[in-house]
Amino acid sequence: MDREIVRRGLIEGIFVVLAGFSMGTLVVVATFADYGLLLGLDVGATILFVALATGVAIGLRLRDVEPQYLVVAGFVGASIAIVIVLLSVYAPVFAGVVPGLEALGPSDSSRAVVIFVSLFLIPLHLVGCVVGYALADFLAPAGVRGGRDLERL
Repeated sequence: MDREIVRRGLIEGIFVVLAGFSMGTLVVVATFADYGLLLGLDVGATILFVALATGVAIGLRLRDVEPQYLVVAGFVGASIAIVIVLLSVYAPVFAGVVPGLEALGPSDSSRAVVIFVSLFLIPLHLVGCVVGYALADFLAPAGVRGGRDLERL
């Protein structure tokens, strides 16, 4: 394999992983906004905005790849974010501090966050990836439009 292809693949992979970590971290901060002193975020608006914004960033970044790689990158980034949210919500249980989330009080809100994140983060992130990919293709000059030959199809 060409060294440049491997290098570019690793850079793009790191970018997708960082996008997943940023999505997960911001959703966790919004989930536990009652415990923070400086920042208060709405959970729903944060999930919507962050998923779309990071999806658009990934779509703009991966404008030279085939669309199936874009979808895989979207699933990987959203899955990393969901794992981060799950780990943070269930951290007291994993640490052995409490036997279950019920011991912390009403756990309906934490379960609702996990369900909301799991249901909406992946589709919104994929929509953002496609929008970013389309924007990159639309805004690029005619000579550098990803090299896709439509007559060949």
